Amino acid sequence: MKFDFNRLYFTTTGRIGRAGFWLGMVGIVVVAVVAILVVAGIFGPLSVVAEALVFFIELLLAYPAYAVMAKRFHDRARPAATAMPAIGIPLVTALLTLTGLTGSEAGPNLLGEVLSFINLVIGIWILIDLGILPGTRGENEYGPDPTVTTR
Repeated sequence: MKFDFNRLYFTTTGRIGRAGFWLGMVGIVVVAVVAILVVAGIFGPLSVVAEALVFFIELLLAYPAYAVMAKRFHDRARPAATAMPAIGIPLVTALLTLTGLTGSEAGPNLLGEVLSFINLVIGIWILIDLGILPGTRGENEYGPDPTVTTR
């Protein structure tokens, strides 16, 4: 299998298997961690500038994460839009956190607790649905089975 960076991170057509999903998500996490560490090292981990830049990094990585999840949902015979809650809700949570509506440095408020729980549920759903369960066998409406090699 030839690795296609642009197809993995910037298109929502076609299907990817579990290996492609994990490769894509690990790549996004590595980029996020490195970028956040650089921002925290330059501006301090709790500065307003660092928090704003971290939110900007999350925004930049949202589409590549959506593209990876969309293709994996296609492999599970579901539309790409199924990934929208997994992208949108954490982004809304991050924005509300940035504006201070989810609590303070001392701890989260009720809204922060509820959103944390919702994000945990979303994370478990994505882990099981996209990272563990197999895709549909054979061709489906989104394309050929990514686990079948053609010669």
